[in-house]
Amino acid sequence: MPKFSIALATCNGARYLPELLDSLAGQALPPFEIVACDDASSDATCCLLHDFARRAPFPVHIHKRSRALGVAGNFEDAIGKCGGEVIALADQDDVWRADKLERLSMTLCAPEVQAVFSDARLVDAAMVPLGYSMWERVSFTRREQHRFASDGGFSVLLKHRVVTGATLAFKSHLRDIALPIPRDWPHDAWLAAIAAAGNPRSLVAVGEPLIAYRQHDANVVGGLRRSFFEEARTALGVDRSAWYRDEVALWQALAERLTGRGLSVPRELDEKIAHLERRANLPVGRWRRVPSVIRELVTGGYGNYARNWGSVAIDLLVR
Repeated sequence: MPKFSIALATCNGARYLPELLDSLAGQALPPFEIVACDDASSDATCCLLHDFARRAPFPVHIHKRSRALGVAGNFEDAIGKCGGEVIALADQDDVWRADKLERLSMTLCAPEVQAVFSDARLVDAAMVPLGYSMWERVSFTRREQHRFASDGGFSVLLKHRVVTGATLAFKSHLRDIALPIPRDWPHDAWLAAIAAAGNPRSLVAVGEPLIAYRQHDANVVGGLRRSFFEEARTALGVDRSAWYRDEVALWQALAERLTGRGLSVPRELDEKIAHLERRANLPVGRWRRVPSVIRELVTGGYGNYARNWGSVAIDLLVR
């Protein structure tokens, strides 16, 4: 079994942290260590961590900083300090299933597998199930799950984000490619993209909810469902050209990282960037966009590299 380091990022998490720590201590496959990096907490978080360290059956390394780095920077710091063969990310407010590390280890034993993630059960602040999972929330459909398993995950990640960081574990040598995490990339999306870009079988999805993903009023991202009207209102308020420029920059950063580490850039990544650039350069006049949008539909640009039909609507309707 591989040695798991748990990279735990904390910040004013005292309210829910004890339940997470209890679930880590109760793992059927105990972790090799916990590396907890605290982002300038002003509550009892660090006291709870130190108390847990005194009674934990494995080493707990606590690093508190006086200046906050933010979520991605905090996780980057924790990941860099881990000494295990595999690094599993942990959020301060979730609860892990007792067999999580054991279940992930079975998948990671395959030499071609570099990273693995699972589904998550959505619960409210009191741990009451919300009736749907994270994969359902992000529309990671059964068809996409089959595609992920058969053709590799990178093509799915080019369409939309399906990996929740708190369910992700990866072999530690990926740090050489992944760190530092670019400023505008969410840490989990970046780590998943780095893992999946290597080969079709390097990132594996485990179709079980191995954590309870708590939803509360202080979630940084969260998994609460949004209505169609909320999604539409958000989309219509987007500065379309600025959004595309930002998206192009994100994916170009990934291509540059792969090139800079001596790795090949997947053809699909180049095509994704070209697709976004074509959408960014659509005419200002809405009716003048129609031929280009139709062309992008016919040639498979939207089907391969856009999330859903809402992307077409945005290109036709949003200024």
